[in-house]
Amino acid sequence: MIYELMETITKERPVGTHVNNVITDYLEKQLSDMGFNINSLPFECTSWEKGQSTLKIDEQLIEVISSPFSEPFDGNGKLMIIKSLEELKNIDCAGYILILSGIIAQSSLQPKNYPFYYPEEHKKIISLLEQKKPKAIIAATGRHPMCGMEPFPLFEDGNFMIASAYMSEQLLSQIEVAAKLQKTAHLFIQSHKKIANSRQLVASKKAKKSVGKIILCAHMDTKYNTSGALDNAVGVAALMEIARGLKTGAYDIDVVPLNGEEYYGATGELEYLKYLGSRQDKIVLAINIDSPCHIGAKTAVSFYNLDQSTAKTAEWFMTINENIIKGQEWYAGDHAAFAFKGIPCLAVTSSDLFSGAMEHTHTSKDTLDTVNLGMVKYTVRYVIDCISALSDSVRKRANN
Repeated sequence: MIYELMETITKERPVGTHVNNVITDYLEKQLSDMGFNINSLPFECTSWEKGQSTLKIDEQLIEVISSPFSEPFDGNGKLMIIKSLEELKNIDCAGYILILSGIIAQSSLQPKNYPFYYPEEHKKIISLLEQKKPKAIIAATGRHPMCGMEPFPLFEDGNFMIASAYMSEQLLSQIEVAAKLQKTAHLFIQSHKKIANSRQLVASKKAKKSVGKIILCAHMDTKYNTSGALDNAVGVAALMEIARGLKTGAYDIDVVPLNGEEYYGATGELEYLKYLGSRQDKIVLAINIDSPCHIGAKTAVSFYNLDQSTAKTAEWFMTINENIIKGQEWYAGDHAAFAFKGIPCLAVTSSDLFSGAMEHTHTSKDTLDTVNLGMVKYTVRYVIDCISALSDSVRKRANN
Protein backbone atom coordinates (compact mmCIF):
# COMPACT_ATOMS: atom_id res chain seq x y z
CA MET A 1 0.00 0.00 0.00
CA ILE A 2 2.82 2.41 0.90
CA TYR A 3 4.74 1.69 -2.29
CA GLU A 4 1.60 2.18 -4.41
CA LEU A 5 0.90 5.50 -2.72
CA MET A 6 4.52 6.62 -3.14
CA GLU A 7 4.50 5.76 -6.85
CA THR A 8 1.22 7.64 -7.28
CA ILE A 9 2.26 10.88 -5.62
CA THR A 10 6.02 11.06 -6.31
CA LYS A 11 5.62 13.50 -9.16
CA GLU A 12 6.32 17.21 -9.63
CA ARG A 13 3.21 18.68 -7.95
CA PRO A 14 3.40 22.42 -7.20
CA VAL A 15 0.24 24.15 -5.99
CA GLY A 16 -2.14 25.05 -8.81
CA THR A 17 -0.85 22.48 -11.30
CA HIS A 18 -2.91 19.71 -12.88
CA VAL A 19 -0.86 16.99 -11.15
CA ASN A 20 -1.37 18.66 -7.76
CA ASN A 21 -5.13 18.65 -8.34
CA VAL A 22 -5.11 14.98 -9.41
CA ILE A 23 -3.18 13.97 -6.27
CA THR A 24 -5.52 16.03 -4.08
CA ASP A 25 -8.44 14.07 -5.56
CA TYR A 26 -6.60 10.80 -4.91
CA LEU A 27 -5.90 11.64 -1.26
CA GLU A 28 -9.48 12.78 -0.75
CA LYS A 29 -10.84 9.43 -1.95
CA GLN A 30 -8.40 7.50 0.23
CA LEU A 31 -9.33 9.47 3.35
CA SER A 32 -13.04 9.30 2.59
CA ASP A 33 -12.78 5.51 2.21
CA MET A 34 -11.20 5.40 5.68
CA GLY A 35 -14.34 6.99 7.13
CA PHE A 36 -13.09 10.55 7.57
CA ASN A 37 -15.41 13.49 7.06
CA ILE A 38 -13.89 15.65 4.31
CA ASN A 39 -13.86 19.42 4.13
CA SER A 40 -12.49 21.00 0.94
CA LEU A 41 -11.27 24.58 1.23
CA PRO A 42 -10.90 26.14 -2.24
CA PHE A 43 -8.40 28.90 -2.91
CA GLU A 44 -6.94 30.88 -5.79
CA CYS A 45 -3.21 30.71 -6.45
CA THR A 46 -0.59 31.31 -9.13
CA SER A 47 1.00 28.66 -11.32
CA TRP A 48 4.24 29.24 -13.22
CA GLU A 49 6.09 28.15 -16.34
CA LYS A 50 9.60 29.06 -17.44
CA GLY A 51 11.62 28.88 -20.65
CA GLN A 52 15.27 29.42 -21.50
CA SER A 53 16.69 32.69 -20.21
CA THR A 54 19.96 34.36 -21.19
CA LEU A 55 22.26 37.29 -20.53
CA LYS A 56 24.11 38.54 -23.63
CA ILE A 57 27.25 40.67 -23.32
CA ASP A 58 28.71 41.60 -26.72
CA GLU A 59 28.56 38.22 -28.51
CA GLN A 60 28.83 36.16 -25.33
CA LEU A 61 25.72 34.31 -24.12
CA ILE A 62 25.54 33.43 -20.42
CA GLU A 63 22.79 31.07 -19.28
CA VAL A 64 20.64 32.34 -16.46
CA ILE A 65 17.57 30.75 -14.88
CA SER A 66 14.28 32.51 -14.32
CA SER A 67 13.37 32.94 -10.66
CA PRO A 68 10.15 31.08 -9.86
CA PHE A 69 7.16 33.39 -10.40
CA SER A 70 9.36 36.17 -11.83
CA GLU A 71 7.98 38.82 -14.11
CA PRO A 72 9.19 38.33 -17.71
CA PHE A 73 11.89 40.63 -19.09
CA ASP A 74 13.41 41.38 -22.47
CA GLY A 75 15.61 44.46 -22.52
CA ASN A 76 19.00 46.17 -22.35
CA GLY A 77 20.83 47.74 -19.45
CA LYS A 78 24.24 48.41 -17.95
CA LEU A 79 25.42 45.97 -15.29
CA MET A 80 26.07 46.78 -11.64
CA ILE A 81 27.38 44.25 -9.08
CA ILE A 82 26.79 44.57 -5.34
CA LYS A 83 27.63 42.15 -2.54
CA SER A 84 26.13 43.51 0.67
CA LEU A 85 23.17 45.30 2.17
CA GLU A 86 25.39 48.29 2.92
CA GLU A 87 26.34 48.60 -0.74
CA LEU A 88 22.68 48.38 -1.72
CA LYS A 89 21.85 51.24 0.64
CA ASN A 90 24.45 53.49 -0.96
CA ILE A 91 24.04 52.94 -4.72
CA ASP A 92 21.78 54.33 -7.40
CA CYS A 93 20.85 51.38 -9.60
CA ALA A 94 17.76 52.77 -11.33
CA GLY A 95 17.84 51.63 -14.95
CA TYR A 96 20.62 49.07 -14.35
CA ILE A 97 20.57 45.30 -14.46
CA LEU A 98 21.62 44.61 -10.89
CA ILE A 99 23.80 41.59 -10.04
CA LEU A 100 23.53 40.43 -6.41
CA SER A 101 26.31 38.19 -5.09
CA GLY A 102 28.35 37.54 -1.97
CA ILE A 103 26.83 37.91 1.48
CA ILE A 104 23.58 39.45 0.23
CA ALA A 105 22.95 36.35 -1.89
CA GLN A 106 23.92 33.64 0.62
CA SER A 107 20.41 32.30 1.17
CA SER A 108 16.94 32.69 -0.34
CA LEU A 109 14.89 35.69 0.71
CA GLN A 110 11.54 35.00 2.29
CA PRO A 111 8.63 36.11 0.08
CA LYS A 112 7.21 39.56 0.75
CA ASN A 113 5.10 39.60 3.92
CA TYR A 114 5.39 35.81 4.35
CA PRO A 115 2.76 35.12 7.02
CA PHE A 116 4.76 32.95 9.41
CA TYR A 117 8.29 34.31 9.31
CA TYR A 118 9.62 37.42 7.56
CA PRO A 119 13.09 38.41 8.84
CA GLU A 120 13.78 42.11 9.22
CA GLU A 121 16.90 41.96 7.04
CA HIS A 122 14.94 40.32 4.20
CA LYS A 123 12.31 43.02 4.53
CA LYS A 124 15.00 45.72 4.25
CA ILE A 125 16.53 44.16 1.13
CA ILE A 126 13.18 43.80 -0.63
CA SER A 127 12.11 47.31 0.34
CA LEU A 128 15.38 48.86 -0.87
CA LEU A 129 15.23 47.03 -4.20
CA GLU A 130 11.68 48.27 -4.76
CA GLN A 131 12.70 51.83 -3.90
CA LYS A 132 15.81 51.83 -6.08
CA LYS A 133 14.07 50.34 -9.13
CA PRO A 134 16.69 48.37 -11.07
CA LYS A 135 15.47 47.21 -14.48
CA ALA A 136 15.98 43.60 -13.48
CA ILE A 137 18.02 41.50 -11.04
CA ILE A 138 20.33 38.51 -11.44
CA ALA A 139 21.47 36.65 -8.30
CA ALA A 140 24.82 34.84 -8.52
CA THR A 141 24.46 32.03 -5.98
CA GLY A 142 26.19 28.86 -4.81
CA ARG A 143 24.86 25.95 -2.75
CA HIS A 144 21.67 26.65 -0.81
CA PRO A 145 22.24 26.27 2.95
CA MET A 146 18.88 24.55 3.50
CA CYS A 147 18.43 22.29 0.44
CA GLY A 148 20.37 20.68 -2.40
CA MET A 149 19.95 23.41 -5.02
CA GLU A 150 23.13 24.78 -6.61
CA PRO A 151 22.73 27.49 -7.78
CA PHE A 152 19.48 28.51 -6.11
CA PRO A 153 16.93 31.30 -6.69
CA LEU A 154 17.32 34.25 -4.37
CA PHE A 155 13.71 35.23 -5.07
CA GLU A 156 10.67 32.97 -5.26
CA ASP A 157 7.83 35.40 -4.92
CA GLY A 158 4.91 36.23 -7.18
CA ASN A 159 4.38 39.46 -5.22
CA PHE A 160 7.85 40.84 -6.04
CA MET A 161 7.39 42.72 -9.29
CA ILE A 162 11.01 43.28 -10.36
CA ALA A 163 12.01 40.65 -12.93
CA SER A 164 14.73 38.36 -11.60
CA ALA A 165 16.87 35.40 -12.54
CA TYR A 166 19.78 33.50 -11.01
CA MET A 167 23.00 31.86 -12.14
CA SER A 168 26.02 30.06 -10.72
CA GLU A 169 28.38 32.29 -8.77
CA GLN A 170 31.17 30.64 -10.78
CA LEU A 171 29.99 32.64 -13.82
CA LEU A 172 30.39 35.96 -12.04
CA SER A 173 33.91 36.51 -13.37
CA GLN A 174 32.46 36.63 -16.90
CA ILE A 175 30.36 39.64 -15.90
CA GLU A 176 32.76 41.62 -13.68
CA VAL A 177 34.81 43.15 -16.52
CA ALA A 178 31.67 44.16 -18.43
CA ALA A 179 30.27 45.80 -15.29
CA LYS A 180 33.51 47.78 -14.71
CA LEU A 181 33.51 48.96 -18.32
CA GLN A 182 29.83 49.99 -18.07
CA LYS A 183 28.94 47.78 -21.01
CA THR A 184 25.31 47.40 -22.04
CA ALA A 185 23.99 43.84 -21.82
CA HIS A 186 20.79 42.24 -23.05
CA LEU A 187 18.78 40.18 -20.55
CA PHE A 188 15.97 37.84 -21.57
CA ILE A 189 13.90 36.20 -18.82
CA GLN A 190 11.25 33.81 -20.09
CA SER A 191 8.68 33.42 -17.32
CA HIS A 192 4.92 33.10 -17.36
CA LYS A 193 2.43 33.23 -14.46
CA LYS A 194 -1.27 32.51 -14.53
CA ILE A 195 -4.08 32.40 -12.00
CA ALA A 196 -5.07 28.87 -11.01
CA ASN A 197 -7.41 27.16 -8.56
CA SER A 198 -6.51 24.68 -5.86
CA ARG A 199 -7.86 23.46 -2.54
CA GLN A 200 -6.90 22.40 0.94
CA LEU A 201 -8.24 19.09 2.26
CA VAL A 202 -9.19 18.61 5.90
CA ALA A 203 -10.15 15.06 6.93
CA SER A 204 -11.78 14.87 10.36
CA LYS A 205 -13.00 12.31 12.86
CA LYS A 206 -14.84 13.26 16.03
CA ALA A 207 -14.32 11.58 19.39
CA LYS A 208 -17.43 10.60 21.36
CA LYS A 209 -16.37 12.66 24.36
CA SER A 210 -13.70 14.91 22.98
CA VAL A 211 -11.14 16.58 25.24
CA GLY A 212 -9.50 18.50 22.40
CA LYS A 213 -8.08 18.18 18.90
CA ILE A 214 -4.92 16.57 17.55
CA ILE A 215 -3.71 17.73 14.14
CA LEU A 216 -1.71 15.40 11.92
CA CYS A 217 -0.17 17.13 8.92
CA ALA A 218 2.37 16.69 6.14
CA HIS A 219 2.77 19.00 3.16
CA MET A 220 1.81 17.38 -0.15
CA ASP A 221 3.12 19.97 -2.64
CA THR A 222 6.59 20.32 -4.17
CA LYS A 223 8.77 22.98 -5.68
CA TYR A 224 9.00 23.04 -9.46
CA ASN A 225 11.47 20.64 -11.15
CA THR A 226 11.47 18.00 -8.40
CA SER A 227 9.42 14.85 -7.92
CA GLY A 228 9.65 15.27 -4.15
CA ALA A 229 9.91 11.67 -2.91
CA LEU A 230 11.67 12.57 0.35
CA ASP A 231 10.21 16.08 0.43
CA ASN A 232 7.51 15.13 1.08
CA ALA A 233 5.75 12.19 -0.59
CA VAL A 234 7.06 9.89 2.13
CA GLY A 235 5.67 12.23 4.79
CA VAL A 236 2.27 12.05 3.12
CA ALA A 237 2.55 8.26 2.90
CA ALA A 238 3.26 8.09 6.64
CA LEU A 239 0.38 10.50 7.30
CA MET A 240 -2.05 8.29 5.37
CA GLU A 241 -0.90 5.13 7.14
CA ILE A 242 -1.30 6.84 10.53
CA ALA A 243 -4.80 7.88 9.49
CA ARG A 244 -5.54 4.29 8.47
CA GLY A 245 -4.30 2.76 11.72
CA LEU A 246 -5.32 5.32 14.33
CA LYS A 247 -8.27 4.39 16.55
CA THR A 248 -10.76 6.98 17.72
CA GLY A 249 -9.89 7.89 21.29
CA ALA A 250 -10.27 10.93 23.50
CA TYR A 251 -9.37 13.43 20.79
CA ASP A 252 -10.92 14.79 17.64
CA ILE A 253 -8.48 14.17 14.79
CA ASP A 254 -7.74 16.37 11.78
CA VAL A 255 -5.63 14.77 9.05
CA VAL A 256 -4.34 17.58 6.85
CA PRO A 257 -2.20 17.07 3.72
CA LEU A 258 -1.11 20.70 3.64
CA ASN A 259 -1.10 22.22 0.17
CA GLY A 260 1.27 25.16 0.08
CA GLU A 261 4.39 24.68 2.20
CA GLU A 262 6.55 25.09 -0.90
CA TYR A 263 4.43 27.94 -2.29
CA TYR A 264 5.33 31.60 -1.72
CA GLY A 265 1.87 32.38 -0.37
CA ALA A 266 1.50 29.34 1.94
CA THR A 267 -2.16 29.51 0.94
CA GLY A 268 -3.26 26.02 1.94
CA GLU A 269 -1.86 26.51 5.43
CA LEU A 270 -3.58 29.90 5.75
CA GLU A 271 -6.89 28.41 4.61
CA TYR A 272 -6.62 25.69 7.25
CA LEU A 273 -5.76 28.19 9.99
CA LYS A 274 -8.74 30.29 8.91
CA TYR A 275 -10.89 27.14 9.03
CA LEU A 276 -9.74 26.50 12.60
CA GLY A 277 -10.49 30.11 13.51
CA SER A 278 -11.17 30.69 17.18
CA ARG A 279 -11.05 26.94 17.89
CA GLN A 280 -7.25 26.88 18.00
CA ASP A 281 -7.31 26.80 21.80
CA LYS A 282 -8.82 23.31 21.52
CA ILE A 283 -5.64 21.96 19.85
CA VAL A 284 -3.75 19.79 22.33
CA LEU A 285 -1.06 18.65 19.88
CA ALA A 286 0.05 19.22 16.27
CA ILE A 287 2.25 16.59 14.63
CA ASN A 288 4.01 17.58 11.41
CA ILE A 289 5.75 14.98 9.24
CA ASP A 290 8.29 16.37 6.78
CA SER A 291 11.06 14.45 4.98
CA PRO A 292 11.34 11.38 7.25
CA CYS A 293 12.80 7.99 6.27
CA HIS A 294 15.85 9.18 4.35
CA ILE A 295 17.87 6.15 3.36
CA GLY A 296 20.56 5.43 5.95
CA ALA A 297 18.92 7.59 8.64
CA LYS A 298 16.64 7.13 11.60
CA THR A 299 13.48 9.10 12.26
CA ALA A 300 14.03 12.15 14.47
CA VAL A 301 11.26 13.76 16.53
CA SER A 302 11.65 17.26 17.98
CA PHE A 303 9.48 18.81 20.70
CA TYR A 304 7.86 22.26 20.95
CA ASN A 305 5.82 23.63 23.87
CA LEU A 306 5.20 20.15 25.33
CA ASP A 307 4.12 19.76 28.93
CA GLN A 308 6.14 17.36 31.08
CA SER A 309 3.65 14.49 30.80
CA THR A 310 3.41 14.62 26.99
CA ALA A 311 7.19 14.93 26.62
CA LYS A 312 7.68 11.93 28.91
CA THR A 313 5.26 9.85 26.82
CA ALA A 314 6.94 10.89 23.56
CA GLU A 315 10.38 10.06 24.95
CA TRP A 316 9.31 6.71 26.42
CA PHE A 317 8.19 5.36 23.04
CA MET A 318 11.65 6.17 21.70
CA THR A 319 13.13 3.77 24.25
CA ILE A 320 11.18 0.84 22.77
CA ASN A 321 11.71 1.82 19.13
CA GLU A 322 15.42 2.00 18.26
CA ASN A 323 14.61 3.56 14.88
CA ILE A 324 13.22 6.72 16.52
CA ILE A 325 15.43 9.31 18.23
CA LYS A 326 14.99 12.78 19.66
CA GLY A 327 15.97 15.45 17.14
CA GLN A 328 16.99 19.09 17.32
CA GLU A 329 14.42 21.84 16.95
CA TRP A 330 13.94 23.33 13.48
CA TYR A 331 11.37 25.85 12.29
CA ALA A 332 11.44 25.62 8.48
CA GLY A 333 8.30 23.49 8.43
CA ASP A 334 4.55 23.66 8.91
CA HIS A 335 4.73 22.96 12.65
CA ALA A 336 6.21 26.47 13.05
CA ALA A 337 2.81 28.05 12.38
CA PHE A 338 1.49 26.25 15.47
CA ALA A 339 4.65 26.36 17.61
CA PHE A 340 4.87 30.17 17.32
CA LYS A 341 1.35 30.33 18.77
CA GLY A 342 2.41 28.27 21.79
CA ILE A 343 0.60 25.12 20.63
CA PRO A 344 2.32 21.84 21.60
CA CYS A 345 3.99 20.25 18.57
CA LEU A 346 6.01 17.27 17.44
CA ALA A 347 8.02 17.54 14.21
CA VAL A 348 8.92 14.23 12.57
CA THR A 349 11.80 14.15 10.07
CA SER A 350 15.04 12.30 9.24
CA SER A 351 17.86 12.21 11.77
CA ASP A 352 20.27 13.51 9.11
CA LEU A 353 17.98 16.30 7.92
CA PHE A 354 20.78 18.89 8.01
CA SER A 355 23.71 16.59 7.23
CA GLY A 356 22.36 14.43 4.41
CA ALA A 357 18.66 14.52 3.59
CA MET A 358 18.66 18.15 2.49
CA GLU A 359 21.21 17.34 -0.21
CA HIS A 360 18.31 15.94 -2.26
CA THR A 361 15.44 18.26 -1.40
CA HIS A 362 14.16 20.74 -4.01
CA THR A 363 16.25 19.05 -6.72
CA SER A 364 15.79 16.49 -9.48
CA LYS A 365 17.72 14.05 -7.25
CA ASP A 366 14.75 13.72 -4.88
CA THR A 367 13.54 10.40 -6.31
CA LEU A 368 12.19 7.18 -4.80
CA ASP A 369 15.68 5.79 -4.20
CA THR A 370 16.31 8.52 -1.59
CA VAL A 371 13.69 6.94 0.69
CA ASN A 372 13.84 3.88 2.95
CA LEU A 373 10.23 2.69 2.74
CA GLY A 374 10.92 0.13 5.45
CA MET A 375 11.31 3.00 7.93
CA VAL A 376 7.76 4.21 7.32
CA LYS A 377 6.20 1.47 9.48
CA TYR A 378 8.38 2.43 12.48
CA THR A 379 7.50 6.09 12.07
CA VAL A 380 3.79 5.30 11.77
CA ARG A 381 3.89 2.97 14.79
CA TYR A 382 5.60 5.62 16.91
CA VAL A 383 3.03 8.33 16.16
CA ILE A 384 0.06 5.99 16.67
CA ASP A 385 1.52 4.71 19.97
CA CYS A 386 2.06 8.24 21.29
CA ILE A 387 -1.45 9.38 20.44
CA SER A 388 -3.03 6.21 21.82
CA ALA A 389 -1.08 6.52 25.08
CA LEU A 390 -2.06 10.16 25.50
CA SER A 391 -5.70 9.28 24.82
CA ASP A 392 -5.64 6.38 27.30
CA SER A 393 -4.07 8.59 29.95
CA VAL A 394 -6.79 11.23 29.56
CA ARG A 395 -9.54 8.61 29.74
CA LYS A 396 -8.05 7.05 32.88
CA ARG A 397 -7.85 10.42 34.61
CA ALA A 398 -11.46 11.14 33.64
CA ASN A 399 -12.63 7.78 35.04
CA ASN A 400 -10.82 8.37 38.32
